[in-house]
Amino acid sequence: MIDLVKVSVIIPTYNRAHLVHRSIESALNQTCKDLEVLIVDDASTDETFDAVKPFFRYPQVRYLRHETNKGHQAARNTGIKNGRGDYIAFLDSDDTWISQKIELQLDAILKRGADYVVLSWFVEQLDGFETRRFEREYEGYVYPEMLASDGPSYGSMLVPRQGLLRIGLLDERILAFADWDTCISLSRLFRFTTVNKKCVNYYKDEPDSVTTNMLTKAFAYQYIVEKNQDEMLRVIGRSGLARHFRNIALLSDDAGDFNRCRTYMLKAFRKDWGSPKIFLFALWTLFGERVFHLRKPVGAIQKRIASKLTRREYHKPA
Repeated sequence: MIDLVKVSVIIPTYNRAHLVHRSIESALNQTCKDLEVLIVDDASTDETFDAVKPFFRYPQVRYLRHETNKGHQAARNTGIKNGRGDYIAFLDSDDTWISQKIELQLDAILKRGADYVVLSWFVEQLDGFETRRFEREYEGYVYPEMLASDGPSYGSMLVPRQGLLRIGLLDERILAFADWDTCISLSRLFRFTTVNKKCVNYYKDEPDSVTTNMLTKAFAYQYIVEKNQDEMLRVIGRSGLARHFRNIALLSDDAGDFNRCRTYMLKAFRKDWGSPKIFLFALWTLFGERVFHLRKPVGAIQKRIASKLTRREYHKPA
């Protein structure tokens, strides 16, 4: 007989032998004990198996392994398909939770209903310090908000397993912004609610993270927008779609692809020619890469000032 549990915690990992233990520990340290922990090893080539082996003594821990590297989305799907829980929680192998995370989210489900997706606030960590807090609250039907901008991270979600099956699992072609794509699909069918508490420590100090690759991010953002373009146009309008085109342009420029940058900035202008910022950006692209990059010193100064202010406000030990 297979034992059923309330929550399946899925930890996808690839070559993070030096970090995965802290994620597993934070899952096992949850105050909610009605859970299982599925470690999905996406064909790691380092000592990941040796790092996770000590945790096999816990009956709630299961280890699954891909023989070939398929990507984090495929690893999450493997966890979903093998999970025994009514709900799914995702935890990246370099992140951690506070010990009450799952309990707080299950309490929210008891108050709201079993068909809710529950989110929580999360904190960006860099070199042992808080550098940014993500404290946006989602409540009810949030499909327009999800189409308008990316927001929640996988680590902040608690999702009904049947909901993930209804959307056809996760899109395995996406290498960045995958949590945004999943939230768009879920928000079309389910209501959302938020636990207004910092529950996730999201670490940004991993140089090999796929999300640090700007070209990967640019292509992924473009893929998601093109996939949802008709719905975006219907729900958030021409100006909302134009903002996405502008974002693709800026990501492409950061990745060193100025031709793609110019193409999408002009697309943004055609959708929302009344936006002064988009008009200026589109105009500058016509004068070439050097002229367009004159905007960067001003933007860099603004970012440095904002970063210093943020660090000063949240300069606390992790």
